[in-house]
Amino acid sequence: MHQVRYFLAVANHLNFTRAADALCVAQPSLTRAIQKLEAELQGPLFRRERANTHLTELGQVMLPYLQAAFDAAEAAKRQARIVQKREAGSLSLGVCAGIDARGPAELVFDIIRNMENVEVSVEIAEPEAIERRLIGGDFDAALMAPVSDLRERFDLHVIHDDAMVVAFANGHDFARHDRVELEALDGEPLIERTDCHFEKALAAIMHQRGVTRIVRHNSNDPCWTAEFVRSGLGCAIMPAAMAASHSLQFRVLDGLTLRHATMLATVRGRRYSTALAALMQSIRQRSRS
Repeated sequence: MHQVRYFLAVANHLNFTRAADALCVAQPSLTRAIQKLEAELQGPLFRRERANTHLTELGQVMLPYLQAAFDAAEAAKRQARIVQKREAGSLSLGVCAGIDARGPAELVFDIIRNMENVEVSVEIAEPEAIERRLIGGDFDAALMAPVSDLRERFDLHVIHDDAMVVAFANGHDFARHDRVELEALDGEPLIERTDCHFEKALAAIMHQRGVTRIVRHNSNDPCWTAEFVRSGLGCAIMPAAMAASHSLQFRVLDGLTLRHATMLATVRGRRYSTALAALMQSIRQRSRS
């Protein structure tokens, strides 16, 4: 592309010496570059007649094309710099609906405090949409709480591992116990967290153990779910951190091996941005402490 830049400089000044000075290069170097370009285009681009350097017919024809090529190359370079700056200074996170924000948010906020001008965007959606868009490149990383193993497609890094508990209203009989057997939920009115893949896994476990599951109400919003529970309209099975964040009474479900692990997922083999690399480092340090 430097040959095109030299050609445009000579076409502008119509003088090899002044063009070389403007480009801060030696005139012989400029002349050789023009000669190489002429060889590629199979014809002379300039006619040098003492003080009357001017474009040949080929040079006149090629001028707008070479100018357009040069402008496009410069625009591409500018866009590349913008993208590189954005990659270094931004972090786009997809978050699966229902994940408690407090623990992950602390890690993200540390990145914001420690990296000047970093831009963070967070978008909440259903797990299937988050996985699809993470693979598609819409997100740098995603916060997930997978029930099944997703390690064939993603690298998973545990942020928080939480027990599943039963949350209930004040005055409920469960408050008299330190732990609650899953069988104690037989026939108990439940508030279902719709679009939560843990609910499907829980339903399967309860069915296998012969526990009658009665869903009285449902919501896909944690706040509404908490209010249903607080009003005494039913119990809800949820991560302990979620119950605590909504100031609900809860007890650990005894004998339930299913746990709620919040993980940061990245696409296997994809390069980390500077901000994402910093977040990964924070997660590693936290896991070692």
